[in-house]
Amino acid sequence: MAQAAPAPQPATSVPAPDPQPAAAPAPPPPEPQKVTVPTGTSLPVRLVDTITSATAQTGETFHATLDSPISIDGDVVIPAHYEAEGHVVLAQASGKFAGQALLELQLDRIKVGDRWYNIQTDHFKQQTGSRGKNTAEKVGGGAIAGAILGGIFGGGKGAAIGSVAGAGAGGGVQAASKKPDIKLSSERILNFTLQGPVTLVPTNKPAREGQKLDTPAPQQ
Repeated sequence: MAQAAPAPQPATSVPAPDPQPAAAPAPPPPEPQKVTVPTGTSLPVRLVDTITSATAQTGETFHATLDSPISIDGDVVIPAHYEAEGHVVLAQASGKFAGQALLELQLDRIKVGDRWYNIQTDHFKQQTGSRGKNTAEKVGGGAIAGAILGGIFGGGKGAAIGSVAGAGAGGGVQAASKKPDIKLSSERILNFTLQGPVTLVPTNKPAREGQKLDTPAPQQ
């Protein structure tokens, strides 16, 4: 009699490996260290644009670069050549017969690293001397001289004619002596002073000299 085949053995199951624990998230980067540049700090800048009182408009933007580094406690926080931007507070062209040329500027913001910071500075102001009194003397003197010469050569009528001619000559002298307008050429160094502190992230990254000014939204 044939023997019965042995009963099949149940398959043994291999337990699945435990899942690997999820990697812990990387810690957030540390907050960048900030410094405060105090009120009274000098900001010497070198103009990129040429500005003249004859053509500048109030509110017009001008561009410059920091001429020397800014340091706090011996550490450079803003290297030289970083960009700065300001505006024309007031511009007045030189008049023909009276008045004075006037140019007044203020810095508004400065770039440090890749960020812009709003700043408050004093005003740079340059003006020519008023010529009102001098103008009157020249015109009046010409009229008197003309009247004297006219009286000598033509009597009373000649005096009247000479007076008119002399006044015109006096005015011509004044017009010819019109003082030039104020011109701040590119590369001119202007000195501004902070009128309020500014807190910023310092950088040791050198600025690229001659870089074109971009205009991102100011950051504070």
